[in-house]
Amino acid sequence: MNILEETKFLMKKYKIKANKNLGQNFLIDENVIKDIVAGAQIEKEDLVIEIGPGLGSMTALLLEKAKKVICIELDKKMIKILNDRFIAYNNIELINQDVLKLDLKQIIQQEKENNQIKNVKIVANLPYYITTPIIMKLLESNLGIESITVMIQKEVAERLIEVPSRKKYRGNYLYGLLLL
Repeated sequence: MNILEETKFLMKKYKIKANKNLGQNFLIDENVIKDIVAGAQIEKEDLVIEIGPGLGSMTALLLEKAKKVICIELDKKMIKILNDRFIAYNNIELINQDVLKLDLKQIIQQEKENNQIKNVKIVANLPYYITTPIIMKLLESNLGIESITVMIQKEVAERLIEVPSRKKYRGNYLYGLLLL
């Protein structure tokens, strides 16, 4: 079954639709998922934090590559689906909370102390409506992460890389990002 068929099956089975209020969007292109995961360069000793895993299309591949995957998902319906899909895996942890309110630093510190983690990597297909706040939190929180590999909406990417003197520039907070 390909990812599109799997997504349709899961949505029908669990009687769900993408919740636009939560900025949900489901990846249905297997090549895009493979590209995101390949870009993250995940190794067997890595901890991966996946933000907004949704139905778990990318989670399945992350679980094969990483020592542990922590999925942070706000939608309780998605948590149920993820629990059902990945019940046989022992390297997954599901957290049903808002990533912006979560103490990621503490979670990462505990994982490093308890699980002999080599690197921590963030991988996500970010919910569109909170992309910028999530990216800013990840960059400003000094989390000790190796990399951030995310799929974001084209307009958000264009805004993030915009030169400050241009019309599309939306504020001072982006200038620091441009210097990274």
